[in-house]
Amino acid sequence: MVRKRISISISISILSLLVCFAFSLQARAEEATNKEKTGKEPKVTSKIFMIVIDGLQDETLQRTSAPNINGLATAGVRASKVISVFPDTTQASVASILTGMLPDNHKFIQTGDKLDGMSIQTLMQQKKIKTCFYGAEGELKHLAAKGGHTCNGPFDKKDELVINNLLNEWTKEQSYMNIILLPELRDIYKKSGVNSNEYKMAITKMDAQVGRLLKKLHDEDLYDSCMIILTGTLGAPPLIMKGLPFKSGTTIPPVSICDVAPTIGYLNGVKLDKTNGLVLWNSLNELDGQSNEYLLNERVKDLSSANTQLQEEMSRIQEEKLLVKSQKEIVAREKEDIQREIGVRDQKIDALENRIDLYHVIAFVFLGVVGVGYLALYHVLKKRFLMF
Repeated sequence: MVRKRISISISISILSLLVCFAFSLQARAEEATNKEKTGKEPKVTSKIFMIVIDGLQDETLQRTSAPNINGLATAGVRASKVISVFPDTTQASVASILTGMLPDNHKFIQTGDKLDGMSIQTLMQQKKIKTCFYGAEGELKHLAAKGGHTCNGPFDKKDELVINNLLNEWTKEQSYMNIILLPELRDIYKKSGVNSNEYKMAITKMDAQVGRLLKKLHDEDLYDSCMIILTGTLGAPPLIMKGLPFKSGTTIPPVSICDVAPTIGYLNGVKLDKTNGLVLWNSLNELDGQSNEYLLNERVKDLSSANTQLQEEMSRIQEEKLLVKSQKEIVAREKEDIQREIGVRDQKIDALENRIDLYHVIAFVFLGVVGVGYLALYHVLKKRFLMF
């Protein structure tokens, strides 16, 4: 009886082992099947390159020989129109790109100003994410995050020197987020205009420098896994985004340069406070648990909220406008009262001046009469007493 029970127990154990082995084989088969379907392990973003080209205009870019940048646009997302900020100094524009805030809010506009807010680089550094800033000169150095690497150059406002420094420090730094400011186009844009041959040639020259970076990414087998965001500062700049989270070969409706930082922050789990920009949900691929419908609904929700804030701001501005109009009317009435008082005062002054003139005439007449009387009396007395 005991032997029988032991036999049954052994049989059950063997059967259980066979069942577990079968499930294990099935799981491995499913895993192998999934790998065959995907071809490779799931990819993640290896590096971020935010390229800010000071003075680049999208319309001229698309009509000029710039194969590297236009190739990025073809491979990723391009905005149909990009709204810059005002004032559009390099200092204010770059700060808006990095903070997602308008200049009135971040207040980093001209020499001597301090940034009021947190940049995407600073927030990433706080999360122990390694960052670099290339091309920051003068006041722009104050934008660089503490703890992050800031390349000291020299740059001399030359795109080539910025890229040279980036490529030279590539191996040593290997930062996750890299901010690159190419400064050369702005002066040519201001001096020659967007339709000049000088400006178009400068774009082609700048595109070659961007190409050097892209070649390095290809050589290091990093291009496909890198997130590359390229934009400008003033006028109507481009916004091009290429990377794993972004759609391919897509053009999205108009955006703002303030939308860049919130989008990068969302994709990296970094929350920016008090931003004027919005997450560009409609530029993203479907993610786990986030269908295209969900992403579009999020974009619509953000735009609706932004539109409500805009309407409120317009109402506030309208109230201020009416208040200013009322104040102007009060000032106009006060001005009229003052002008009347000035008129009365001028009349009194004229009357006094006329009276003074009259007194002068009377005094001259009186002196004349006295003088004539004196002379007449002198002659009379002279004849009477001197007898000659």
